[in-house]
Amino acid sequence: MSTEIEQLNKQDKEILLRAPSLVAISAAISDDGKVSKQEKAQSIKLAQLRTYTAHPILHNYYKEVDKVFAEYFEEILADLPEDWKGKEVYIKEKLIAINEVIPKLNEVYARHLVSSLKSFARHVFNSNSSFLEYFILPIFLDQIEKKSFNTGIKDLE
Repeated sequence: MSTEIEQLNKQDKEILLRAPSLVAISAAISDDGKVSKQEKAQSIKLAQLRTYTAHPILHNYYKEVDKVFAEYFEEILADLPEDWKGKEVYIKEKLIAINEVIPKLNEVYARHLVSSLKSFARHVFNSNSSFLEYFILPIFLDQIEKKSFNTGIKDLE
């Protein structure tokens, strides 16, 4: 594990190891209140990729995160309240806990970690839009062309 993380007490370490799972769930529910299979799969895949694609200072951190990501993801998802307001309060409390731990880290390390977590959230948030863009949109456009633009005029060859 990263020497920065090792310097923290057990509770603070766990908060930081849970952070990517929490950020992923927060991003996933932000548009529709639900975590889709696509968002979950992308989150798990991203946690694995970050072990070598993150800034080198964070590689060891993400190696540890990768070991527990899916488990923490499921735990957080199971603890998440059903109603929107409850979800909002739950996530806000957890994010506050992360914000209390980050200042305990070296400033350079903390900046890279925050930047990485923000990037993680953006990637998860966009994961569903890429599904829509690449699968639903072409089907929709194909239907539009067949139904709306069927003028009876043959294409020029």
